[in-house]
Amino acid sequence: MNRIWLPLLLLLLWILAFLFWLCPKCFFGAGIAAAGDEDDKTEIVKQPVKKAIAAALAPLGLSIADGSSFTTKAAKNIDFNRSSFTHLTPLSAEVNGSLEKTAEYLKANPERSLTITGVYGKDEKNSSAFENLGIARANNIKQVLTKMGVSASQLATAGTLLGAGYTFKDVMYNGVNFSFDKAADFSGRLAAIKSRLLGKPLTLYFPSGKQEVNLSAQQRKDFSDMVFYLDNVAKSSLEVSGHTDNVGNAAGNKRLSRKRAEFVRDYLVGNGLSRNRLSANGFGPDKPIASNDTDDGKAKNRRVEVTLR
Repeated sequence: MNRIWLPLLLLLLWILAFLFWLCPKCFFGAGIAAAGDEDDKTEIVKQPVKKAIAAALAPLGLSIADGSSFTTKAAKNIDFNRSSFTHLTPLSAEVNGSLEKTAEYLKANPERSLTITGVYGKDEKNSSAFENLGIARANNIKQVLTKMGVSASQLATAGTLLGAGYTFKDVMYNGVNFSFDKAADFSGRLAAIKSRLLGKPLTLYFPSGKQEVNLSAQQRKDFSDMVFYLDNVAKSSLEVSGHTDNVGNAAGNKRLSRKRAEFVRDYLVGNGLSRNRLSANGFGPDKPIASNDTDDGKAKNRRVEVTLR
């Protein structure tokens, strides 16, 4: 009997050994690779890390809460394209409903204020009039709430840089955060802005024959303060005036100066300012601030002045 089973047992062991050589994972599972199968081992280790990163960067639902007094949530959130400060549209009906509930809560509780904090990445391009893209995004959502009837004096804006180690490709998901506090007293800040900017032109310079503008960091701060002042002082406004040097004919220069002023006005409207709080006029070469006899003087005269009134 043993003589019959022994050859069969040896044959079975040989078959098993051969199968193990062909497919070690078939015996021990996908979690263990054969010796020397380093690529499989590396991928097995990477998978949980990849999943954790993907989960951290995935879109999150919207949540706005004022302690136990008010809570609203939505499955989706407010998102922005890369380097854009205008939220992706349309907002979902659920998100729009949450913002409407937030607006109603603020209108019913004037002693409460809401800070909107926009998130931005360090590699994004800031084409807004604000100090950073986060503030510009927050201001964009601020305009949504003011159109729902919320007083601008109950809304503050801030920007925060995306945390180290986090990045995104095309869409900034969950682009704004919300936090409630008691209504703030802005009188000190408004007085400081009035002293620094009221009636004092913020001057933007233009290359000869062109109507494009690049803002410095200080100019972005000044514009942010002007927007804040307009939001909180009812009868305030911005006066935008365009000017040129004396090169070319007077009619053409006046037309160019008006287009430059309108360009800046439209740029500010695109950043959330109300058009009826802005005026735009072109004066051509009629109001120089330097001599047109030198190139430097001409460069100074090619300008748009934005004045807080």
